[in-house]
Amino acid sequence: MVRLDSFQRDALTAIYWHRLVNTDQLGRLVGPSMPARTVRDKLLALRRAGLVDRIVHQRAPRVWHVTEDGAAAVEAAGTVDARPYRLPSMAVADLLHRHALDVVETGLAFVETARAHGHDCGPLSWTPEVAHRVRAGSDRRDVVIADAVLHYVCERDGRRVQRVFFVEVDRATMPVARLARKLGRYVRYHGYVAKQAADNRPVWQQRYARFPRVLVVLSGAPEHVLDRRLADLRAHTQAMTTAALAHDRVVALATTLERLRCRGPLREIAVPLLGDDTRPVPVVGPPAARAR
Repeated sequence: MVRLDSFQRDALTAIYWHRLVNTDQLGRLVGPSMPARTVRDKLLALRRAGLVDRIVHQRAPRVWHVTEDGAAAVEAAGTVDARPYRLPSMAVADLLHRHALDVVETGLAFVETARAHGHDCGPLSWTPEVAHRVRAGSDRRDVVIADAVLHYVCERDGRRVQRVFFVEVDRATMPVARLARKLGRYVRYHGYVAKQAADNRPVWQQRYARFPRVLVVLSGAPEHVLDRRLADLRAHTQAMTTAALAHDRVVALATTLERLRCRGPLREIAVPLLGDDTRPVPVVGPPAARAR
């Protein structure tokens, strides 16, 4: 039986939960005061124990994933819900890893801000790849899958305030019109009522106390390119009648990963995608709209 220290247990759980995480991110997530060399040594010990393996890219931190034995160990511990997937083939993982790491980097921006301000957001405060049904049927267009659902709790005016986000990470690979259509599916989700619902309440109210904010995080290109992409995304979203009319019910924001990472979600770094006001706002801030 392999004996793990607290860092290794937490790191193994984080790798399992987020599927692909690099060495630097694991250190910042679960060992922020630990020397980088110690982090690497402890992860290599997990690999020797057969619990994790790595993807190596030249001049980049190692990317870690759990093995079948590692997944079984996490599931046996019961500290998190069992995830329904395992790592795909190495060829697929190689294509996915940059997007997966950007999702983790997005979560880390919230984690590090929470640590600095005494708020609550930890390594497991976001769940990757969460599906939400937007209409009856079995087609892929009948669901919208968030890259992550993230929870952040802060203090405001002497009371605890929870913010929930549907996170969409775009590495400048998806056509802007297609990304706008995905945002339209979140609007559809807001209004979707299952036929069997006796009280005629939208299905989202069975999962969330308040409709989550949609947060689009742009990455994968220089900032000036992403600024143009953000402007195009706002224009496409505003042109969609259904989405434009939802501005008083759905909060949709966009920023870049660089701004989120360097300035944090409490600063005015996000541009509203719906409504007339285009002034930057904090990602975590007072609600700009109320979901009804």
